[in-house]
Order: sequence, then C-alpha cells, then structure tokens
Amino acid sequence: MLNRTLRAVSVMWLGIGFVAVADISAGADTLDEALRASLQTSAELSAARQGWLAARETVKTKTSTSDLSATLSATGNHSRTDSPSNDGFKQSEYASTSITLAKDLYDGGQTKANTRLAQIQLDQATAVYLGTEQKVILATIEAYLNVLKARREVQLNDANLKRLEAHVNAARIRVEAGAATPTRLAEAEARFARAKSTALEATTDLQNAEDKYRSLTALTAANLTLPAAPQTLPAYILDAEQTALANHPTARAAIAAEQAAAQAFDTLKASVSPTLSLSVSATSKDATGKSSDSDVLAGALVFSTPIMSTSATRAKARNIAATHQQAKYARSEAMRVVEVAARAAFRTRQTAQINLDAVQRELKASKLVAAGIASEAQFGQKTTLDLLDAEQDVNDAELRLVTAEHNMRLAAYRLQSAVGGLTAAAMGLGEVLGALSDMPVPADPYSIVFPFSRRVTE
Repeated sequence: MLNRTLRAVSVMWLGIGFVAVADISAGADTLDEALRASLQTSAELSAARQGWLAARETVKTKTSTSDLSATLSATGNHSRTDSPSNDGFKQSEYASTSITLAKDLYDGGQTKANTRLAQIQLDQATAVYLGTEQKVILATIEAYLNVLKARREVQLNDANLKRLEAHVNAARIRVEAGAATPTRLAEAEARFARAKSTALEATTDLQNAEDKYRSLTALTAANLTLPAAPQTLPAYILDAEQTALANHPTARAAIAAEQAAAQAFDTLKASVSPTLSLSVSATSKDATGKSSDSDVLAGALVFSTPIMSTSATRAKARNIAATHQQAKYARSEAMRVVEVAARAAFRTRQTAQINLDAVQRELKASKLVAAGIASEAQFGQKTTLDLLDAEQDVNDAELRLVTAEHNMRLAAYRLQSAVGGLTAAAMGLGEVLGALSDMPVPADPYSIVFPFSRRVTE
C-alpha cells in the first residue's frame, strides 16, 4: 500500500509539471492592447508631445525681426490755472496721437538663421520624444511579461505545494505503520514549510507585477496571452551597431544638438549684419489755440550696420565655439553609448536563447530522472528522500524554464529598443496617437488686437 501511495504521488507530480508549464492563452488581453492603452494613458508621453508642440511653435517665433509691427501712442493734458494777473482762471489743453508702421526690409538674415536653428531644435525635440515613446513601450512590455512570468511561477509553486503535501501525508502513514522514522516525516514537513514560504513570495511578486501593469495601462490584467518574440531583429552584431547609430533616438538627438550648436555661428553673424528698415508714421497734435496744431505724415528708410565688434559680441562668439566643441564631444559619447548598448543587447539575446535551450534540455532530463527514481523507490531501491530530491530538481528546472523564456523574450524586445525599433510607428501603433505633425495648433490664450489682454483658459 505504501509503495502504491509513493507511486501515485510521483505520477501526480509529473502530471502537474506538464500542465504547469503550458502557456495561458485562452481568451485574453494581448500585448497590442496593452501597448495601445499605455500610449493613451501615459502622462509622461503626453508631456513629451506637448514639449514637441512647444518646439514647433518656437519655429514660428523666429520671424520677429522681419515682422510688420504697428504701434499707437497717445498723450494729452488739461490744465486750469487761477492767476490774479489773468483776472481769473486760465485753461489750456494739449493732445497728440501717433500711429507708426515699421518693417525690416532686410534683417541681415536673422529670420533665416534663427528659423533654421529652431527647425534643428525641432528635430532634436522629435528625437527626444521618440526616446520617451520607446521608454514607455518597453516599460509596458516588461510589465506585461512580468505578469505572465509571475503567474506561471505561482502555478508551479502551487503544484509543488500539493506534491509536498502529498509526500507529508505519505510519510505520516509510513511512520504510523512503522515503515519509516519520524526523521523522514520531519524532512518532508520541512520541505513543505519552505515551499509555503516560496509560494507566498511568488504570490506577492504577482500582485506587484499586476499592480505595475495596471498603473501603466489603466487596465486590469486578465488572461494575458504570451506574445511571440520579435522576429525582425539584426542577424549580426555589426548590423545591430549600424542600425542603432542610424535610428536610435539618443543618437539622433545628439546629432541634432551638434547641428544646432554649429548653426549658432550663423545666428550670431546675422545678428551683427547690416539691416535696412522702413517706417511710416502719422502724427496729429491739437493744442489750445491754433499755432501748435499739426498733422504730420512721415516716412523713414534706415540703413544700419555695426562698424566695430563689441566685447559682448566677441564673448558670445567664444561661448558658441565652446558650446559647439562640447556638442561634438557629447555626440561622440552618445554614439559610443548607443553602440555599446546595441552590442550588449545583441549578445544578451544570444545568451538568453542559448540558456533557454539548455534549460529545456535540463528539464527533459530531470523528468526522466524523476520518473526512474519513482520506479526504483517503488521497489525499495531508492528512498523517499531520493524521490523528493529528484522531484525538487524537476520543480527547480521548471521555474528556471519560466525565467529563461521570460529573459529570452525580454532580451529580444530590449535589443529592438537598443537599435531604435521600439517606437509606436515601428510597432504598428502609429495611429493610436497620430503623427506629431498632425497635432493641432494650441489655443491662443491672448486676443489678436491687444496681446496684453489674456483670455482665461483651463
């Protein structure tokens, strides 16, 4: 009877093992749905989009040196003087109104240079936004995969608990029958208690993983399906390097920053170049009496050019030169970091795949060993402790398989991120938020005629 009990325990354990490692893929939320939800709910991504929008509006502000301007000025006074020499009160009035239109016919190239600089900075803002997009997407993928991993670990630990509980019951029967010592029962109970602790930790990890998933997507984790690993990944490490240097947002932002620093030379040159401006003004004066009344229409064409370089201008030039050199070094460093990260991600994925293959072979061998020891224990050739050790090896191998599969998929997505391929557009999710260029112009909080009159907006 005892041998039959041991055999039943072993068969139950092996059966549970095969069921526990099966994928949970029945009618569930998909990774695509999770990513769509996170893109729509991420405050960090919304802030990045508004930052890009601000950079786009900055481009339009660079026409200030060539815009037509109109100013209105009005002055007036009214006085009443009581003087004995004038036999009573004397009144006087004065009013003057002037309207001036002015425009630079040639601003020394400031509009062109400043607009070009703002466009480069917009490219930099675009790269920064794509970096934020990759960060949000990768965080969501990690949270999604962590939930799947934690759930499988909970299942395996629950199955392990049931197996060890059955062993404790079998050991207790053997002790009562005088076929085993209390030491064997204590060993089984100790393993069972340790498994309880491990199962509790796995449950806590699952709760934490589901909580993080919910905070990123605003969704409750249902029966999540296990996604396939990305397929369009670099096949060689050199391909990974070149793709990362060309596409990674960090590299693109560093290139744009260097270009902006170089463009600053042109903006400084334009600011000290000759200018040609035209102004037209109409002035009307009205005072007591008629001798001071006048209506004047005047125009002025002004050519202006600096004839010497100031200390401030020379200091600004040195500042730009130093900033440009700094941007060059920053670009070199950014390229180095991106290149190293791409190589590391490529090797990590290769290692994860090799490790997964090894763990799969280990699990297969462990199950064969456990089945053999279970048969030998039935005929008294192996002890219960030997069987417990063998079954524990199977449980440990199954847990390692869960981790290895998780690491393999995560390494693949991290490689995709390292080469700049984890943006919404690259993931086929570009329509979720739409293109940056399609974002509407922000509402103008000021009135058109009087800029100092601000409209209150939420």
